[in-house]
Amino acid sequence: MARPRKMARGLTIEGLKRFAFETFRPPKIQTVSEWADENRILSRENSAENGAWRTARAPYQREIMDAFTQPGIWKIAIMACSQTGKTEILNNMMGRAIDIDPGPILYIQPTDLFAEDFSKRRIAPMIRDCEPLARKVYEAKSRDAGNTITLKTFAGGSLKIIGANSPTELAGRPVRYEFMDEIDRFPASAGAEGDPIKLAEARTVTFRLNRRVVMASTPTIKGKSNIEREYRRGTMEEYHTMCPQCGEFSFIRFDDVKFDKEERKTEDETQYAVTNPRWRCPKCRKESGEAQVRRSAGKWVKQNPGAEADGIRSFRLNPFMSPWRDWKEIAAEFLNAGKDPELLKVFHNTVLGETWEMFERNGEPEKLYARREHYDAEVPTGVTLLTMGVDTQGNRLEYEVVGWSRAEESWGIARGVIPGRPESPGVWAELDELLMREWRMKDGRGMRVLATFMDSGGLSTDAVTKECARRANRRVWAIKGEGGEGKPYVWRMKNTGAAVRFMIGVDSGKEAILHATAVEEPGPMYMHFPTDHRAGYDIEHFRQLLSERMAIRRRGGQAAIYFEMVYARNESFDIRNYARAAFKYFRWDFDTLEQTAQGITRERPAPTRDEAQARKRKMVVSPGIQV
Repeated sequence: MARPRKMARGLTIEGLKRFAFETFRPPKIQTVSEWADENRILSRENSAENGAWRTARAPYQREIMDAFTQPGIWKIAIMACSQTGKTEILNNMMGRAIDIDPGPILYIQPTDLFAEDFSKRRIAPMIRDCEPLARKVYEAKSRDAGNTITLKTFAGGSLKIIGANSPTELAGRPVRYEFMDEIDRFPASAGAEGDPIKLAEARTVTFRLNRRVVMASTPTIKGKSNIEREYRRGTMEEYHTMCPQCGEFSFIRFDDVKFDKEERKTEDETQYAVTNPRWRCPKCRKESGEAQVRRSAGKWVKQNPGAEADGIRSFRLNPFMSPWRDWKEIAAEFLNAGKDPELLKVFHNTVLGETWEMFERNGEPEKLYARREHYDAEVPTGVTLLTMGVDTQGNRLEYEVVGWSRAEESWGIARGVIPGRPESPGVWAELDELLMREWRMKDGRGMRVLATFMDSGGLSTDAVTKECARRANRRVWAIKGEGGEGKPYVWRMKNTGAAVRFMIGVDSGKEAILHATAVEEPGPMYMHFPTDHRAGYDIEHFRQLLSERMAIRRRGGQAAIYFEMVYARNESFDIRNYARAAFKYFRWDFDTLEQTAQGITRERPAPTRDEAQARKRKMVVSPGIQV
């Protein structure tokens, strides 16, 4: 028998016929949830519950998926917390499009690296394990450009997976289906081309009669979040649960979730465990247990129904009806975040799926001044270690010595000014006195500053750097501040001559300090200040401490966070930031420091040979700090 004739790209005539039939086959009438229940297999590589997909496992997903095939809807926005099945919802929409109603598809991740990883870990296993997709998407071949890591072709269309940082790809050919995942992590601009979201949406205009644009993300900062903006443009739908007690439907908010807590103290910190989580209905005020609530019916409720006429539906997903989130764990994450603004921000964004609201309610200068207190010593009870922040000006140095506890409760110890140019030997002699001074505790023992961060900016950078290098054995380091979003708080630079220098992402520290000024009960993050006028904490100090505020401004069409001045001078704000950075960067041996502060001495066992060798490999700068 003669072999079947082969066409281009390895297709036989029979294969070409099948290709033609698949191309011109009329779309099957089937919603996304119906398609997923019939065809989707969750892959073992990336699912804890691998096997056949069941929409009934998380019923709230049905309405979101089926909006994809709803007549008149062209855009869907999903503002979601983690572990609610957000990504699989998008994958089901994409799978249904490939199988039933194909066309050119674009899937956008924040960066090219994310895109490649997503294609390997999520898309390739889905195609392999889902029979209709495995049959239709061309098999990858080493010399076949029709199926690569970031390009999948099939009868009637193709799937391109790209990063939002690729301007060429974003401005390419038209697409009918567009999926954008984690849009709050997209760069502000795709190269020099502008907003990647707008660039991507522009590619769907050719298919405006039957296009679909799907956006999803965990949110970030209120007023800056891309997904929050898209959510508000849509129907703003919340999943409401029926109260087992009164039968009324309500959205489950974290403030209405009650629980019992217990402390579990370890050597390093206090952790919380949660028992008996329950929901207090906001309408009847009666409580129901987690299991009882999960069995209750639910429905989507539109807060902005008029947006449906514009073809935009938007959904908000929180964790309380997700089968993959445990209420005990949610509450424990909140308790263990404490008052740390960075941890609380992550909790609100990723666990609750809510935007994080910047602190407009930071402390007020007059209130902080009024709550000054009498210390029982220069170094009051509770202080474990001292750090110092120093700011350089053209004619003076300004400094603050700050006491800290393990939980970042702080005590202002001394705030002052050293007159003179930074190049002057007399200025450094006076700073040396501060470095060598012993600040007295209640029992009469002295405590010295363990780490000093000194600003090296301005016109005296070389002089400051050299003088700090000469004082390295006194734990003085020159630093340089850098503003902007997304930067780590403190990172170490390469040595400049003999000086060890650090970079500080000052905006991260400023946000934390403003947060701390609003803490009103002694404990973690609370700020103490002394009444003794010799310590230097006058009303001017507090005006400078609260001299800036966080604001959001739009530049070039993009929202950006920055700090704006509300008072003429900000030296107190800066030096507290430097002192805090010195506290946060180093790995403090809190057990030793706390025992020393309490006057407790202990005999240490002789180190083993391995321990002795390990110590030699570390640069120890004091009994309580390692670099």
